[in-house]
Amino acid sequence: MSDQLPPPGGPPGPDDDRPAALIPSRAARHQPKRGRLVRGRPARPAQEPPDRPAAEPQGRDAGERPDRPAAAPPGRARPAADARERQRPRVRPVREPQEPEGRPARKLPQLRTPTVGNLRGSSIGLAGTLVVVAAVLVLGANALPAAKGPATPVTRDPYSARWVCPLLPGQTTPVTIANVGDAAASLRTTVRETGKASAPATRQLAAGATQQLSPKPAKAGFVQVEAFSAPVVVSAPGLGCVPGPGNRWWLPASDTRFGNQTRVIIANPDSQPAVVDLVPHLTSGSIRSDDREVFIKPGEAAVRVLGDDAPAGLKPSIEVIARAGRVVVGAAVSTGAKAPTLLPAQGAARPAWSFAGGMSGGGRQAEVLVTNPNPTPLQVEIQVTTAKATFRPAGDFGEPIANGGTAELLIPALDVKGPFAVQVRSVNGAPFVAALRVTEGEASSRIDLGTGQSERGWLVPGPPEGGQLVLANLSSGELEARLGDLTAGGGGAGQPVRLPPGRVTLQKVPKGVDNLVVQAGTAGLVAAPLNGGPIVPGSAIGGLDAGGPVVAGPAAAP
Repeated sequence: MSDQLPPPGGPPGPDDDRPAALIPSRAARHQPKRGRLVRGRPARPAQEPPDRPAAEPQGRDAGERPDRPAAAPPGRARPAADARERQRPRVRPVREPQEPEGRPARKLPQLRTPTVGNLRGSSIGLAGTLVVVAAVLVLGANALPAAKGPATPVTRDPYSARWVCPLLPGQTTPVTIANVGDAAASLRTTVRETGKASAPATRQLAAGATQQLSPKPAKAGFVQVEAFSAPVVVSAPGLGCVPGPGNRWWLPASDTRFGNQTRVIIANPDSQPAVVDLVPHLTSGSIRSDDREVFIKPGEAAVRVLGDDAPAGLKPSIEVIARAGRVVVGAAVSTGAKAPTLLPAQGAARPAWSFAGGMSGGGRQAEVLVTNPNPTPLQVEIQVTTAKATFRPAGDFGEPIANGGTAELLIPALDVKGPFAVQVRSVNGAPFVAALRVTEGEASSRIDLGTGQSERGWLVPGPPEGGQLVLANLSSGELEARLGDLTAGGGGAGQPVRLPPGRVTLQKVPKGVDNLVVQAGTAGLVAAPLNGGPIVPGSAIGGLDAGGPVVAGPAAAP
């Protein structure tokens, strides 16, 4: 089969007795063209007569020159010389032009940078001229005085936040909502009870104002508060409130010894179902439960008795892991007919923790509860700050805590009676979870979650029980704490309190202050109500600036 194209204008006629056209080899066809093109009309491709097949090119496999004519087929005489001249193709191979002998070789002209005058007659020159003109215009515009635009309107950053408080069944829980911004907040509050639907309630909460709720669900439930246009703080004693659900929580203490019962409440405020694992952490390590998942429907809560998931006779800490969805948790430890000890949950691991809720004397006992979530042993060091000094307490606190294990570090009796603060940090900077538990004689104990960050502001929603506040300066410099009334826009409530470095002081709350704001100029301030009570660190609300500008917050989830 020939690789020639049919001639234009139809099939060949009987008079077209011309040899086949020169067909270059594949290598020659892809070589770059050199020399000048020969002007003229291209020759009409030669064709074979219709009564025989077209001649095949002979230089493709035989190694012949591609510019030679194809050999005549066998049995056919070669035409005469005049016929060859008449049938020679009209397009000749292009040859490289040669310089005459004795003439020096030509040199390529050297490129010169064009001037502005030479650029006028070309498109490149036009572009260059435009660049020069544009530069002149820019210089001229910069020399002119700038016109003042319209004033930018003052706007607020969008803000939305979400707080969730778990509710125990059959127990009244006082919930306080405080607006810490300087603008009115739009609230959408929902009180949910397992198996019972409820519509959200909406209202406006003025800047610095508070709202009180007292839900008492018959079954486990939760309170969800969504705020728009201004930041709010939602708090409750006991189980507490957190700014939104999460997928990992820590309950610092539980008790499965004989005569004790620990109930874990798990609330799912989202629109998706949640699947949760309860992982006990013992002194020897963690226990991974098999096929003991807890399923919580959207918008409901569930109560799980810990004895089903942890060995009896121990006091483990509990890690709550949401394998699917997000939840909020809390726990209650009951002993006989005594009032239950309510356990709020920690939501993060930190390399250091600070607490100001310690009390010494009067038969009180304080313990630092530490859980090590790391795959390697953990070693911590402890410092105690009193009204007289900061020191390391006596005792062996350097014993490594097993990977996945927990420990109760007892603070020995102190020479100074009264409140004290505690700092606990890991030696190598590894994060861990901690809380301070204070037991007063035969009464039920209380839990202080403290803070895992360096704080400069705190909020006490509602008047603290006893009317006194513990302030600790855990920094290396002097602090000046200012007390303010949130309802009055954060205005002064008494004289500033000077705190020497490494000291604790007890401060009375001014009368008539329902929501106390405590702020310092620099970080290192730790606060707690005397004998316990709700208090919110500034880091929990993105920085506490009562009366300050509204800042952007996390978007409220459905």
